Amino acid sequence: GEPDQRHSISKFFSIQSLLWANLAKIHSCTRVARRGDIDPESGVRESGHRILWPIPTDSKIANGNPNIGFMPKSSGASSPGWISVTEHKISQSFDLTRVMFSRGNVTEKKRFGSLVQQGEYVLDMYAGIGYYTLPALVHGNAKHVTACEWNPHALNALRFNLKMNRVADRCVVLEGDCRVTLKELVEKCDKGTAACHIASFDRISLGLLPSCEGGWAIAVSCLRQDEGGWLHIHANVTVNEREKWAHWLCRSLRNILQRDHPKRTRWNAVCTHIEKVKSFAPKVDHVVADVFV
Repeated sequence: GEPDQRHSISKFFSIQSLLWANLAKIHSCTRVARRGDIDPESGVRESGHRILWPIPTDSKIANGNPNIGFMPKSSGASSPGWISVTEHKISQSFDLTRVMFSRGNVTEKKRFGSLVQQGEYVLDMYAGIGYYTLPALVHGNAKHVTACEWNPHALNALRFNLKMNRVADRCVVLEGDCRVTLKELVEKCDKGTAACHIASFDRISLGLLPSCEGGWAIAVSCLRQDEGGWLHIHANVTVNEREKWAHWLCRSLRNILQRDHPKRTRWNAVCTHIEKVKSFAPKVDHVVADVFV
């Protein structure tokens, strides 16, 4: 009957909790989580990680299955899913049940920080929790970074991380779709109602997968009008088509220049380097093209 079923479920939870508690003790951990997939259809690449132990008091069972884990209702610093990761002396905190984090990008974060030159104005169009914003500020010593993000949980972590790394005074965070917020910023600059230095950049990171093509046009508009600048374009590319992709990328950027900026007749797009970040799938790599426009 129903009471027996409730008793069985309760007993199952007790046994399972004991298992996770012992596992945590063996590994000297305070929490146990189940790795999940990133939801590509969520629009914000939401994390699929879930808490297994201890069971958050304000949680709900993921997909109605206790074996998948629990989703805490609360988020932010000190919430059950909040963790901190340090890479190259940069502290990155976030809610693992809401926000994606890839260890495979660690070398590219370091490389981007080394490419940024002291005194540069940098734009991070897909900032997340500060994956490339923080290296630009901490290691590149950028004069100023404009960071765009639309995931509220990532925005919360981004602001937290800027403060924790003591660089918040050199960063402006733009909430919402960067294609909209940046267009508004450029228009304000053209009208003289915004400081042009925050809408005219030396270097722009476009770290969105599987493709950031939707942001190329506004990125070109945000480069310095006097001498152009660098675009660091992320994409998933078939291994044996990397060179072909680079040619197509530069040709596409030239078409954007001709269409949107006909007065910049002497401008060109040149790919100087393609960096492999990590393997994304069989015969498909996550790469970054360094393009000077």
